[in-house]
Amino acid sequence: MSQKRKLEQSNNTFLNEAQKPRSMFPVDMDNHIGQIPSFPSTYPDQYVPKPDPKDVLFDPKIHLVTPLPVPSHIKILQSDENAGKGCVKLVTVPSDHPRTKNVEDLAYTEPFRVLTEEGVKVFREIISQNEDSMAIITPRNPKIIRGLGFTSNFVRAFNESPILLQHLSKFANVPICAHSMTTNYSQINFGEPPKEGHENAKPADVWHLDSVDYVLVVMLTDGFEGGELLVSNMDPNQAMEKIQRNQLPTELTTKNKYPKPGYGIFMQGCRIAHAVSPLTGGNARITAVNSYSSRNISRIDRPSIYNALSVNHTKEVYDPDYLRHIAVRCIWKLEDLAKNPSYGSPEKGKAVLDLVIEQLEKARSLMRGTENPDVPFSNEMKFAGDFYDRDVSTPSAKESSK
Repeated sequence: MSQKRKLEQSNNTFLNEAQKPRSMFPVDMDNHIGQIPSFPSTYPDQYVPKPDPKDVLFDPKIHLVTPLPVPSHIKILQSDENAGKGCVKLVTVPSDHPRTKNVEDLAYTEPFRVLTEEGVKVFREIISQNEDSMAIITPRNPKIIRGLGFTSNFVRAFNESPILLQHLSKFANVPICAHSMTTNYSQINFGEPPKEGHENAKPADVWHLDSVDYVLVVMLTDGFEGGELLVSNMDPNQAMEKIQRNQLPTELTTKNKYPKPGYGIFMQGCRIAHAVSPLTGGNARITAVNSYSSRNISRIDRPSIYNALSVNHTKEVYDPDYLRHIAVRCIWKLEDLAKNPSYGSPEKGKAVLDLVIEQLEKARSLMRGTENPDVPFSNEMKFAGDFYDRDVSTPSAKESSK
């Protein structure tokens, strides 16, 4: 075997263990890309479509910054042999840093402007219109709104904007699409300052790993104190273990701030441990969290995607939405078997078929309640709260402007 071939095999092994983990890419399908699914033709009874304020329609020329800016730096995932086999660390690189095609090594971007002032204004009006009827309180968040992807044409068009998708795909290093669970379109999260007579506010979000592939978190308010995005630069699984013991090193954690409303941070949140610090004063912190799926057909989800998000909806909403998402990912794989039969390697085709069957059986078990995977959150709010009280350094402008 030639030295070049040995090097290629070594690099492939490296990618599988660190930047292409088997838990997310169990079968190699040559990085084929799936088609963007069509929007569902039905909707839940509690999320009936309705006109947006003043019947406004999303217009990228009015509501998106043109052209969408490229931040000077991003953070990517690199192998960390000192931490262990298959472990990663977060490393800051220029946005134009050479990256292997379709290797999903993004950690997160610096903040960049996404929405214009008019875009922020319209979004805030949509939130105000729906807050009384759609806002709920959960153990994880002080207040949230879910379902705007069904009720608001503006929100749907924003999530599905081809201009935005193309821009974000450059950071992801793979084509992406709006998440095929419509309940994940522009989830609205509220962080609230301490109530009168209380010293501490509830954390805006606890330490966790996302259950979706990618998210774009867009800030919609200003005038609040605290509320920084905290990201661990360690291997995410090791970071979560240390968080449970309240031992996360502050020197390996970055505090990220949004410059103003309309700015967003794009991240592969399922592969970085992150949280939002409690607010210490000022106004409410409101963000829109758009979820996206990699269109790499070999990728699968964390089983926790079902449990992590089902707490926000009734089973009548969540089960069909989750099943649609699993169906999309399985259809991508089956379509590839139909278009690209594995004549020279029949075992490869069988492996793909086994994976599809496994994913469908897992979905059935989750919906029936016979399987209950752990959700990747910190167990107790106090772990996050204790950490927030410690000194976390803010990186220099060169390293991060968040």
